[in-house]
Amino acid sequence: IEAKQTEFKNPNSAVAFLRLQNGHLMLIFNDDMNVRTPLRVAVSTDDDETYPYARNVIGGDNTYAYPYAIQTKDGKIHIVCTTNNRTSILHITFDETAILDWEI
Repeated sequence: IEAKQTEFKNPNSAVAFLRLQNGHLMLIFNDDMNVRTPLRVAVSTDDDETYPYARNVIGGDNTYAYPYAIQTKDGKIHIVCTTNNRTSILHITFDETAILDWEI
């Protein structure tokens, strides 16, 4: 496996990356070069060649950091991340279709 340059912005913060049950790849990251907001989800349906589907799952004045994601047996995607300057944990749940229905 070889590293490659991507178009994704990130303020030098942690990301989450997982392969979904259907084989699609999902990247969860902060879509800004300076701050940890918004938290964005991007999906590749062509095995990491492109990420034509993406959506901010949360944004605003708060920061969102250290995302972790899983997909449960029912197909739901669960993301947890810290917020409020790492004093709270946020839990977000959605189906992949919530992202696939939004093209970049």
